[in-house]
Amino acid sequence: MRPEIVIWLVRDTCRVDDNPGLKRATTLAFERGASVIPLACLEPRRWSHQQFGMPRNGLHWARFRSESLRALRSELVARGNGLWVSADEPASALNRARQSLNIVSVVCDRPVATEERLENERIEAEGYSVVVSDVDDLFRAEQLPFGLDELPGTFSKFRKVVEKKPGIEPDTPSFTDALTSFINQPWPDPVEWTETADYASSSWTEVRTSGGESQAKTHWGSYLDAKALSHYKHTRNAFCGPMQSSHLSAWLSHGCISARQIWSDTLEYEAREGANESIYWLRFELLWREYFRWYSRASDWTLFRHRGPNDREPSGDQNKTRFEAWKTGHTSCDIVDAAMRELNETGWMRNRGRQLVASHLIYELNLDWRLGASYFESQLVDFDVASNWGNWAYIAGVGPDPRGGRIFNLNDQADRYDPDHSYRSRWLP
Repeated sequence: MRPEIVIWLVRDTCRVDDNPGLKRATTLAFERGASVIPLACLEPRRWSHQQFGMPRNGLHWARFRSESLRALRSELVARGNGLWVSADEPASALNRARQSLNIVSVVCDRPVATEERLENERIEAEGYSVVVSDVDDLFRAEQLPFGLDELPGTFSKFRKVVEKKPGIEPDTPSFTDALTSFINQPWPDPVEWTETADYASSSWTEVRTSGGESQAKTHWGSYLDAKALSHYKHTRNAFCGPMQSSHLSAWLSHGCISARQIWSDTLEYEAREGANESIYWLRFELLWREYFRWYSRASDWTLFRHRGPNDREPSGDQNKTRFEAWKTGHTSCDIVDAAMRELNETGWMRNRGRQLVASHLIYELNLDWRLGASYFESQLVDFDVASNWGNWAYIAGVGPDPRGGRIFNLNDQADRYDPDHSYRSRWLP
């Protein structure tokens, strides 16, 4: 009889520490006397084109994901296991593997958006037992005092309800014998990673971000050691400076570090250095991220339609000339042009810049907000489906904003956050 196998399906959780999904897989395997096989799928949908003709994920994202998966494989190999990689959708990859493996369970993270939910349903339809874990949320579903159909309609209401709830404490998974029992045979349809050098690399970034759990921990530790967290609220919107922002977004979106770990570390930092508004504000931003994750689940496919979850008809067309000017940083607004050129070259943009370029696209260029959201999806190294689409819907007035959209005074914002023009001078020589 073939040995039983528990599959840990790696999606956006490229880490070992504080990984409830991996812990659940090892526990299940231990209980059954089975083995764990970690599986990552480089799914075709990641590289297919969207409805607006743009690639789903671009080279910046691909570089970071490649680095993160390589780092994860090294961590797993060090523990006597490994990482199998398939170039197919999970259901198809599992079906081919089932020809030689006795797969008894598939453990994965709770879906955040429509495609991941449908993907889980396809896996279940093929006869697999799917076990879902709350891997990258601050709160487990059962901790929330409301269901998805009762999710507060605004962030403020959500925050007031959950802010006093205890977060899930970071947890280092226990590695049982099940994890070290790796089935040493070829995976059907094996994939060899493209070397990082083949991906686009940034010619300039304030913080050189490389994917991987150890890189995330090193950067976050340096940020805390420099006590930059104590000034976070007052510096986070500045356009220049390596320690002005936490720069954690890419590692968070690829799952190299968990929001729970960051939350817990801020509490420890607060106990050492004393409480202040800046320390709280980083947790405040994590709560925004949390809200958008649950909002995406509650909204499902409506988050991606023109009318958004609010079913409100926004203005905006899909004029190619205006959109091309916005994409390439050739509008009449210098702060927008600088931010878009930084995005195109590095795959990154500060949150304030994201708000400003979104406001410009929607309210000054009068373009369909989904064009901007889709372009961000194709360019961002830190693309996060819930945060990206949730924020764009919010600014467009079709999401969770009681004021019906956000319009920014771009000249005022530029003077406030780039007063010496150093940022604009860097990107608009």
